[in-house]
Amino acid sequence: MLTRPERRAVVIMVGVILLLAALYAGMMVLFPDGGAVFYQDDRADGTLVYLEGVVFDTKITSTGGHLIVNVSGVDVFVPNGGSESVLLPGDQVRVLGTVDTYAGKKEITTNGISDITILV
Repeated sequence: MLTRPERRAVVIMVGVILLLAALYAGMMVLFPDGGAVFYQDDRADGTLVYLEGVVFDTKITSTGGHLIVNVSGVDVFVPNGGSESVLLPGDQVRVLGTVDTYAGKKEITTNGISDITILV
């Protein structure tokens, strides 16, 4: 049996856990993309961005099986995404990733193919 101070501590801890869960759920509703901003060429490397556009081209890298998708003129790097790609030229997509510079050119790097959503 818990003493009165112990019961009080348990109630406070449960309340804090419920409050944190509610705050997390609220953040997911208000910021479903984790606070990503619209992609622009002048965004700093490491910035979380999203981009909606049309798939122009897809290609698999010669080493590593990575996927490079050109979305409305912006290259999107998908690590290990070559074998999982279902993207076709003309698909309308939404990409979530971070800005990177590769060979002097800005691109978006995703965590995986799941960061690219085909829009209907």
